[in-house]
Amino acid sequence: MVEVIDLKNYQESVTRLLGRLDFSRTLEQVDKILIKPNLLEDVPPPCTTHKDCVAAIIEYIRNCRPGAEIAVIEGSGGCDTQKAFKALGYELLAEKYGIRLIDVDRCQLVKKFNDNALAYRQIYLPRILFENYYFISVPVLKAHTITRVTLSYKNLVGLLAQKHYGGYWHYRRSDVHRVGVEKAIYDLSNYVPIDLAIIDAATGQADSHLRGGKACSPPHRKIVGGHSILEVDQAGCRLLGVDPETVKHLSLIEKTLI
Repeated sequence: MVEVIDLKNYQESVTRLLGRLDFSRTLEQVDKILIKPNLLEDVPPPCTTHKDCVAAIIEYIRNCRPGAEIAVIEGSGGCDTQKAFKALGYELLAEKYGIRLIDVDRCQLVKKFNDNALAYRQIYLPRILFENYYFISVPVLKAHTITRVTLSYKNLVGLLAQKHYGGYWHYRRSDVHRVGVEKAIYDLSNYVPIDLAIIDAATGQADSHLRGGKACSPPHRKIVGGHSILEVDQAGCRLLGVDPETVKHLSLIEKTLI
């Protein structure tokens, strides 16, 4: 099930979305939550996930499950992640709500294996991903110059540590371009299952995923979410005017789910 909610403000609309998804019942069984925004660079929305979108998710969790442990994880592509956390207000968010900020480039990693992977039969990922956290992908609605869209699944690329997956060019996760971005996304979707996806579609970026990309006009003023991650990303594609069947990584993932 996918919900598409008109955005009045993040607090009201995200709360409404999570209510429709019956997330409070899910939280009865959850003690630890990991939230992954898209903080590609140290530039404001619509290039990056708005901190108020993440704040609304945190407040909902706090209201339903006061004792739950919450952390935000990210590995920025175009700048040091610490710089993005500070510039985009996530450090203040952490102070306000008492949550952890986890920098992929400064955390403990673990090696995982998958003989059926297309690009990464072995991979280094943050250890915390495998410590029984409920994983929420919170991308911003953006087109992408290579993969057509960057949404919930593409957001997983930020989990690749620079010391293992940088160096192909200046982008901090640039090895995905060496092996093929679509293949890398497909592999990540198998290594790191997403439990819930929420797309910040307040505005949207229509022509590029990078800083300086053209904002959608008019702004979409939507919040999109659901537990069926493929369907959430397909809904995001349609908001951007992109046929989901033309998005290679979504097609690869869909074939696996059939």
